[in-house]
Parts: sequence; structure tokens; C-alpha cells
Amino acid sequence: MKYDVTLALADRPGQLVKALEPIAKNGGNIISIIHEREKHVEGFVPVSLVVDFPSKANLRKTIEDLKAIDVVIIKSEEVIETTRVTLILIGKMDLKRLIEAKFENTRISGLEVSAPSSKEACIKLDLEVPTDSVEWVLDQLKRVSKEEDVILISSI
Repeated sequence: MKYDVTLALADRPGQLVKALEPIAKNGGNIISIIHEREKHVEGFVPVSLVVDFPSKANLRKTIEDLKAIDVVIIKSEEVIETTRVTLILIGKMDLKRLIEAKFENTRISGLEVSAPSSKEACIKLDLEVPTDSVEWVLDQLKRVSKEEDVILISSI
């Protein structure tokens, strides 16, 4: 599980190494480190890390250990890898139902609607879907499109 963690480290030698020890001790694999020196505030420098932990429990233990050595955690959140999915829907459909459909962590990044001279409207939908949920989201969209009696064309 990847996490984006931002720490406020005292601007003096050895602070980054001190903060990295609990991460390594708890099974963290550091993917990237960005030392944001231009955002220096009152003797502290924000350091952003992307860390891969075996579990959320490992992250929690790391945070406890960092707090115990007086390292301030500004932010810690899971990084969710996404896949871009493009769909075309053909037919009359309740757009509100489509937009209000709750697909966890899925974001509509683009929506185009055209009303050609024929009776059928076309909707191009761009989604950002968590990579491990793509099949489930597509199955749900197939179900909704079948209920709405529209044709669904998905990218490969």
C-alpha cells in the first residue's frame, strides 16, 4: 500500500536520517523523497515521501514512532493508482443517474454529450478508476446501461 507522507523536519543536519529510521524499521520502502526547501517555515522544512508499506498497521506504527521522536506529520494519505477509462453511451439516458452513480474513488474527468440529427444521443465519458476496481466499475456501468436500454462501448 502506497502512502504520501509529508513531514515537518527541523532544518538541521541529521533530521531526515532520524525520520527515515522508523519508516525502515516498520517495513516501509521509500519510493520518492522531495525536500521542499523553498517552503521553509520557522526553522522547519517540509519533506514529502511516497512510501510503500506492507499494511496500514505498519503506517500507523511508523506514525507513532515518528511522533515519539518529535517528528511532526503534516499529512499522510493513501496513494490510489488509477486507470483512465473512456466509454461511449448511445441512446436516451438519464444523465443524472449516471453522474450520481456511486463508484468508490472513481472520478468523472470528462463528459461530452452530442445530439446528432438521429434520435439517439451520444455520451463520451472519461473516468479515472482505481486500477483494482476497473472490472467492477465496468460491470456496474454495463448493468446501468442495460437498465436504461442504451449501448455501451468501452475502451479495451
